[in-house]
Amino acid sequence: MTVTQRLDQHDKQIAALRDLVKEGIKMVVEIRHLTLETRKDLRKLAAMQLTTAAAQKRTDESLHALIGSLRGGGNGHTKRRVE
Repeated sequence: MTVTQRLDQHDKQIAALRDLVKEGIKMVVEIRHLTLETRKDLRKLAAMQLTTAAAQKRTDESLHALIGSLRGGGNGHTKRRVE
């Protein structure tokens, strides 16, 4: 191999490495963007979960109140208790 051929080969290798680095940087930027979006989505889901838990607690309290009211007698008449 002549010196010129070696230099051409090295130039090609350097260009290939440069292209790989550029693609790698693009991938890192894209992954970073997706990670930030995922974090935002997780925060939204956590807020929704808290809201759902509060609603479930209110529903449970209402259900227990209804069950409690059904356990007692009505119109002054005694009934068998509902278990």
